[in-house]
Amino acid sequence: MIHKIEAKILDQNAHAVKYLKVQGLKDSAGIIKSINFQINRDFGLTGPLTLSTPSKRVHAIRWAIARESFVVETNVKRVTKETVAACIAQINKCPYCEDVHGTSISSAGDKNIAKAIENGTWQLLKDERTKEIVNWSLNTLNPQSEIIRNPPFTAKEAPEIIGTALVFHSTNRLVSIFLENSPFPLFLFNPLIKKTTLNLASKTLFKSMISKKADSGDALKFIEDYPFSKQFKWAEFVPAYSKALAAREILLKKIEHEVIPVKAVEVFKNKINRWQGEEMPLGKSWLTGTLNNLSETEKPVAQLMFLAAFAPYTIIRKDVENFRKIKHGDKELIEVCFWAIQILTDRIREWLIKPFE
Repeated sequence: MIHKIEAKILDQNAHAVKYLKVQGLKDSAGIIKSINFQINRDFGLTGPLTLSTPSKRVHAIRWAIARESFVVETNVKRVTKETVAACIAQINKCPYCEDVHGTSISSAGDKNIAKAIENGTWQLLKDERTKEIVNWSLNTLNPQSEIIRNPPFTAKEAPEIIGTALVFHSTNRLVSIFLENSPFPLFLFNPLIKKTTLNLASKTLFKSMISKKADSGDALKFIEDYPFSKQFKWAEFVPAYSKALAAREILLKKIEHEVIPVKAVEVFKNKINRWQGEEMPLGKSWLTGTLNNLSETEKPVAQLMFLAAFAPYTIIRKDVENFRKIKHGDKELIEVCFWAIQILTDRIREWLIKPFE
């Protein structure tokens, strides 16, 4: 019975994608297959990461960054990073990611942490270190917070903890756009059945996921090698991660130059540079004035960029269809969304790394 439920979860995970045609482990080839094999070997739950398979270059960078900061245990235990990820999912209102990371924390042996994050009772936790990590994570969109200015971890731990936060501020947004609301099949949506299944999954499938061991640097073979940049000195204690960040920086410049209209880039970056972590108002009316000076061919691309970064859960099929009238392929769709979300996470990174500069 347990194995059947696990199979259903993995099947749901592979087929719950919207707006894109992605490549799973069985139907991929070449470098995509090699990356997917490594994702399956080192992480297990492939759904959120295979969203980027329409673009080889984005897929390689996404995996390298996620693997070297979150999956590999260099100076920080995986359960601590799962705690960060669960908190980021909560503030980003990503139910899929909340299910995954809450269950992963439980599988590591501490159901109290997962429940406390979910219920908002984390301040009652007995372990002070855990409480501080939760508090920091929940404030990552609040640059004026005292705990962001004085983080509860060392410079040696910063690359993995900050890196995990940035990975999931990005992943949550892509998941909100392109995946269904849960990694679990519809028949498990009954609260009682779901609770039982989560308990079983924490002892089997997710326990296997969180206990996987991965050697540092193995994902770097999929990306180009660039020299160390002082810009990423804050990540120097995890060299493989800092190398992935350098490659990502080059990729973002390429996507900006090759895929995104110049005026859309300018308008978007102006908004990002003024952003202080605040939520956008309900609906899409906040976009109207922002897009006024763009042409009819620039507006659909810019609108998708703004929504992907600031309000991914509001994207509907019509937004994607309007984008496809200008940029037709899945490759362009994932690259534009990825670029916009990464520019936003760069803004978040500015205030998260300031104490370590």
